[in-house]
Amino acid sequence: MEPPESAGHSTEQDQHGVDDRDAQIAQVTALVGTVVQRLRNLETTVDRLSRTSSTTTSENERHEVDEPAPWVWFAPPKTADDEPTEDPRVTVENFVAWYNETFVGNEGGRAKRIPPCWHRHPGLAMEIAALTYSWRAANMGAAASVRDAQHWLHQWRPGFADRLARDWLHADCLDGDHRTMASAAPRKSRFNQNE
Repeated sequence: MEPPESAGHSTEQDQHGVDDRDAQIAQVTALVGTVVQRLRNLETTVDRLSRTSSTTTSENERHEVDEPAPWVWFAPPKTADDEPTEDPRVTVENFVAWYNETFVGNEGGRAKRIPPCWHRHPGLAMEIAALTYSWRAANMGAAASVRDAQHWLHQWRPGFADRLARDWLHADCLDGDHRTMASAAPRKSRFNQNE
């Protein structure tokens, strides 16, 4: 039979072992958390560097870089970059035609056609230009990202569709009859001061 003090000593050792194990688990958990955070930071840095390097490619590499990503189902709209002598507005104008062929929804739905008078509404013209280039950044070239493409589809396009009818145009414009908004007179673009 063991002396009573020996049995008590064993319980203290057992408790000390549990405390040590719990402390070690806490240390390993903290270490893993630190490693995960560093990996996320590294992924962000690599993604940023990838995007930066894709914008500094030479003209010889540009054709390969500007290819559509695998998830781009339809041929993308042509850009002014496709023909160096083209006016830069061609990129946006071609995107508008492509958008109207691709993203117009059900009759009565929110996804309306961009009307032909879009360039005569300054806020709308600015938003369409940003929509054009954000779509290209998400879907074209080496820096294309399926997450960015999904974000464009989930956030940019529906937000634009909502603002198209609500903020930028008169209902007559959506029906094909341009009507100048009293609060947004047409402006000359920076490309052609004679517009």
